[in-house]
Amino acid sequence: YPAGIALVPSKTGGQLIVADNLADNVVLLDVASGRILKSIDLASANHFVPTEFPYSVIVNRSGTRAWVSEWNDSAVAELDLASGGVSRRLMLPHRAQAGSSDHPTSLLLSPDEQTLFVAVSNATGAESDGVTAFDLRSGSPAVNYHIGLGGDGGVGSAAIGIALSKDGRRLFATAASLNAVAVFDVHSEEANIHEVLASGFIPTEWYPSALALAGDDLLIASAKGEGAGPNNMRARVQSGIHPNPHPYIATLIGGSLQSLPLAGIDKDLHAYTRVVEENNLVHSDPGKLRFAGGANPIRHVIYILKENRTYDQIFGDLPAGNGDPSLVMFGADVTPNEHRLALQFGVLDNFYDSGDVSANGHLWSDGADTSDYMENVWPVLYRGSKRPEDFGNPLEQGLSDPGDPGTGFIWDNLAAHGMSYRIYGEMADTIWCRDLHANSPREGTPSAQSGVCTRDEIKFGSPTPPELNDAAGASSPWPWPVPLFKDIRPTRAAQRGHLDSLYADFELDYPDQFRADEFLREFRQFVSARGSAQELPAFSFLWLPDDHTAGTRPGWPTPRASVADNDLALGRIVEAVSRSPYWDDTAIFVLEDDAQNGSDHVDAHRSTALVISKYSPKGRHPFVDHRFYTTVSMIRTAEDLLGLPPMNLFDAHAPVFAPLFTGAGDQPAFEADDRNRQNGMIHEANKESAPGAKKSAQLDFSKADAADAEVLNDILREDAAAIRSAKSVSGE
Repeated sequence: YPAGIALVPSKTGGQLIVADNLADNVVLLDVASGRILKSIDLASANHFVPTEFPYSVIVNRSGTRAWVSEWNDSAVAELDLASGGVSRRLMLPHRAQAGSSDHPTSLLLSPDEQTLFVAVSNATGAESDGVTAFDLRSGSPAVNYHIGLGGDGGVGSAAIGIALSKDGRRLFATAASLNAVAVFDVHSEEANIHEVLASGFIPTEWYPSALALAGDDLLIASAKGEGAGPNNMRARVQSGIHPNPHPYIATLIGGSLQSLPLAGIDKDLHAYTRVVEENNLVHSDPGKLRFAGGANPIRHVIYILKENRTYDQIFGDLPAGNGDPSLVMFGADVTPNEHRLALQFGVLDNFYDSGDVSANGHLWSDGADTSDYMENVWPVLYRGSKRPEDFGNPLEQGLSDPGDPGTGFIWDNLAAHGMSYRIYGEMADTIWCRDLHANSPREGTPSAQSGVCTRDEIKFGSPTPPELNDAAGASSPWPWPVPLFKDIRPTRAAQRGHLDSLYADFELDYPDQFRADEFLREFRQFVSARGSAQELPAFSFLWLPDDHTAGTRPGWPTPRASVADNDLALGRIVEAVSRSPYWDDTAIFVLEDDAQNGSDHVDAHRSTALVISKYSPKGRHPFVDHRFYTTVSMIRTAEDLLGLPPMNLFDAHAPVFAPLFTGAGDQPAFEADDRNRQNGMIHEANKESAPGAKKSAQLDFSKADAADAEVLNDILREDAAAIRSAKSVSGE
């Protein structure tokens, strides 16, 4: 998979050196013929490929040496092009914490070719993103240029593009996640300055990724430009401006190019910097949690992550809040519990998922950050270009996962501060019995596990296994075969000992009722153990994924069955907690990882969110909070409730859900609405004649977003239209 490309000066003709991102090598190509002249292996000794992920490449003027950044190994390989080998590795001064790696990205040589500038992203909480300058005479880091904004360490700012002024005195680096370019004064190693902070920042559009100097101008390429905006475009379709009335979020995000005269930077840099600080909430007040009773009573947070719905798609029909009823797809008839929860505990109609799709949405939801790796690759993955998305279980391979943010995940924060936590499904690796027997390419040949597959699935009317003894009945009411699993393995170090081995991750024909059953089985034990060391952990992370839907694949749950099943599972969990002694000291957060599979009249990122506790406001009318919040606000509020410090600059400045905890502490218990179990909606299976059934049968639902999301969205809209038509005919 070709990444960085550079021209190699040659007397015999042009050559290209190409970083082969997924083969851990670089190749020399003859420009005229395209023939491979030489391949240089970069692979490490652990024998897993890819491990290094070579990214960017640069060549000296004489064509004798080249350097390639190893995206996932905190290093830059220096190549001897004459001998065709690696002469040495330039190691970054600080390696990221276990489970992730510092990411060297773009490379630049100084005019005298004695200094190599390396853009470094994905740094840990102890260090900052920025640029490391290597003295090529010694091979040692000489100066670290740190991106520090408003006193922050710059952790998570994502330095992925760099440029150097012609005189070599000024260095520019993109701070992609800050929507800014950092400006540095260049210092030589002789000046004995080893740590340099930015002298200022230039505001950009969304996610600046590359820089170049053209004459007297600095050119800034931003990958996401102005962002998405609303995706209800009927008027635009009618006017010919846009071809699709409900365009997929990824098709709305276009890049942009910004041109800035170099002469104006010094004059305006102070004002520019202030704009960047304000854009990133550096001087804003995130708010404080103030309970009516004074002290914070919350000792437990239950964090529930769901899949891919917009606000209007679910809540457009709410009698409170800013919704568009015309965009409702799974309204109160399908999601009665979510509607009742919002009206009882608070409507958040200005909440936005930080992620665009599940690939980066889970990173934001789990760690209040993304990674430059994921931001680079997800648009490629989602266009169906066949780039492999994952490479096995990184924990079992002893490798860093290039997609993980350098500051880790919420469970790493909890572990670092000695707090208890439990993980249900999220980022787990489930071994499904049917995959073992089918020699699935998803799973390959797994190692021996502790579980035993006596059968692959539960057929309709068959008895449910003992571990699913809270299911709807003694025999399976699901008309499709429900898969069974053999084992569930952690994929991150901090999950070891904290992962429920009976709670399945993503599989859309596995009902969310079973996931709720398993959590509630453990929850009853926590109720019995309340007040002891075995009580409910401080933080519980649940993944309820079935509202993703499997489209109209024949024999699988219908879209509204999947969403209704998900809704009932959520309602049952909230009911159990609110009827337990833990209601006094527990907050429940509910959000979608992203909003890519629906339409919204405000923005394609706007989504549903619920903040549920005994201390939610209560009045004659539903409480509506119009304040601006994002996914990171969920993380920040959970951290504040539990006394955890922020992980990076995003949760450090995110506004908290303070208004949602101002009630008198008299919210009554919630009563789950099980109408869609009683009326059979959650047990509906798609027929062969369902709209889009043939297309759905061809989609890959093996993991979140493996299916073509744009095609799936069209199928869901077609199915919803058919349901509305049928209701109209029947007079409902």
